[in-house]
Amino acid sequence: MKNNITLLIIFLILGLLIFFNIQVVMDFAGRYIYPLDDAYIHLSMAKNFAEFQTWGITQYEFSSTTSSPLFTFLLAILIKVFGNWEYIPLVANSVAGIGLILIFHRYLKRFSPTTYIIVLSSVVLLMPLHLMIMTGMEHVFHTLAMVLVLLGFQKYLEDKTPRNFSNLALFSIIAVGFRYESLFFIFSICVYLFFLKKDYVISIALGLFAIVPVVVYGWISLDHGSFFLPNSLILKGNTNDGIVGFFTRVAGNAYRGISVLVLILILLIQIFRNVKTHKLKNPQILQHSKNAVPFVVFCGFAIHLLFANFGWLIRYESYLVVIVLFTITPFIDEVFQKNVANNVLKFGTVFILLIALYMRFGTMLEKQPIASKNIFDQQIQLADFLHQYYRNSRVVANDIGAITYFNNIHLLDTYGLGSIEVAKLRKNDHAKFTDNKALQKYVYNAAKNQMFDVALVFDEWVKMPDYFSKVGTLTIQNNYMAGGTTVSFYSVQKENTLRLRNQLIEFSKKTPKDVIIKIVD
Repeated sequence: MKNNITLLIIFLILGLLIFFNIQVVMDFAGRYIYPLDDAYIHLSMAKNFAEFQTWGITQYEFSSTTSSPLFTFLLAILIKVFGNWEYIPLVANSVAGIGLILIFHRYLKRFSPTTYIIVLSSVVLLMPLHLMIMTGMEHVFHTLAMVLVLLGFQKYLEDKTPRNFSNLALFSIIAVGFRYESLFFIFSICVYLFFLKKDYVISIALGLFAIVPVVVYGWISLDHGSFFLPNSLILKGNTNDGIVGFFTRVAGNAYRGISVLVLILILLIQIFRNVKTHKLKNPQILQHSKNAVPFVVFCGFAIHLLFANFGWLIRYESYLVVIVLFTITPFIDEVFQKNVANNVLKFGTVFILLIALYMRFGTMLEKQPIASKNIFDQQIQLADFLHQYYRNSRVVANDIGAITYFNNIHLLDTYGLGSIEVAKLRKNDHAKFTDNKALQKYVYNAAKNQMFDVALVFDEWVKMPDYFSKVGTLTIQNNYMAGGTTVSFYSVQKENTLRLRNQLIEFSKKTPKDVIIKIVD
């Protein structure tokens, strides 16, 4: 009964947090705006696939723009069934969030009421769940799938039946479909099963099942002239940047992911106590089922730290927070039992959880509305500008979510997420903005030969051709989330320069007060 009351309170808190943040955004935007332009990338691709059967950021060509193929596909199905509505991701994430809480509710019932309250509230507040729901991104679904993978792994270790293996394999396929980082943990599971449990066939079979989404999507992408991996992984991945660059990015990951690192301290203490309690030789210690999930989660986290990303509205590591909480639950239950007199452990555990609470929940209460404000002031204004004057035109741009979702433009993406030829030219830039002469030449020729109309770009990302006429700029204030503070407007066709100038003057009368549009003389 106590757990059910706690569950209702948790749902109430989650609902109030979502409602409060929606109201804050509506106060300045008049409607809810996602805090990331990436949410509109998913929506744009899902809309195009549902309505035009084109897997792309525009309806005109294939582009491997999404980093979560299964989430984009899910949105496409929902749009096909319910129609094109920009808040479908918000509703879908809310359902997934409820599912995540209920899964933990069921899992935590075997532990003490104190543990139930600490862990369930930590899942909601440390993730933080309301923020991941409101990003409109895939992270809630990915987290739910990863928790099911770990539960499936536990169940398989307890009873190695074909049914339990099939469940583990299915959850692994789904988790990888939502985000490829899931492979870090599934690979660790395969290593554990192969080397410590000697389940050679099962280990190899699980690995083969898990890579199915990667292989299938990669084959489709290659068949359409794209990379095997999604463009975002090629352009933003933490690889092929030299030894110094690699370790610099790892150090940056550690800094941005410090809120997860503090939780990893609890996981390491848990592993140490397990070793000390069993007093067994190393191989036997790891073979003990009590150590299986901690081993897998720690190894998966280490691989993520080395090769994936942290940050960007603390979303990349949100799933790590939840699966670490899932893993340390038995330790928390042990520490808070009445017959355990180690007050140092109790205080230390609470202190670490409070640090993570401040870093993740406290800071994001302020940052999430700022991020939505940035997207409203920049990406939504650009989308509105194009919708008013160039909704079906040929546009050069390098932040591409909202402008493609709310319009039917032909796109030349100078970043490369939505244009494969640009991605091929930028793949060795390693997420940096270099003086890429080959890219500049490509933009010069493509814009001229295909008769593009207008360019809306961050100048620092790539130099525009000399024959483009810079007409004006749009500048936002207090930038936290946007790719740049100032967007420049160029007329690609010289004879249209005066028209673009007049359009900007007219449009500037409708923009928010703190959005500054300047006309270049």
